[in-house]
Amino acid sequence: MSDYLKQRQQWNQTGKPLKEKKVYKIPKMSKKKAAEQKTTNGGEQTELQKWYEKIMKKEDAVCWETGEKINKNDKLGWHGSIAHVLPKAVFPSVATHPLNYLILSMWNGSHANYDSSWAKAKSMKVWPIAMERIVMIEPDLTEEERRKLPDFVLEYINNNQPF
Repeated sequence: MSDYLKQRQQWNQTGKPLKEKKVYKIPKMSKKKAAEQKTTNGGEQTELQKWYEKIMKKEDAVCWETGEKINKNDKLGWHGSIAHVLPKAVFPSVATHPLNYLILSMWNGSHANYDSSWAKAKSMKVWPIAMERIVMIEPDLTEEERRKLPDFVLEYINNNQPF
């Protein structure tokens, strides 16, 4: 009897050994967070990190939507309360523009509400501030990014040129 047949006979008697399953381990840090925290050569901060740090030093820790105080000692909450007026993933050319931010509390949901859709953002108290900033940021957008703006934003920009 061949080795293969002996092995099959043994499997029939004792049961075929199960294949080892690959175990998925949850990463300690998401890919997005790791990309944000990557440092450039020599341990220097990325432009985005410098942008966040500059805003965190300059601005008062108060939600512009609700007036609620944000704890500056809660580094995660304070950092997470800096919302991009134009999302950095969709508008990368202006991700670190000096006016591309609003202070919206992460913990009370203002930041998430603003980021969820243009319609929800439009219904918020900070929307007029956001629109003023978009008008100022718009000249720095690429042509491709400009096409991603909704029609009502483009119409507002055309009617409210800063200069």
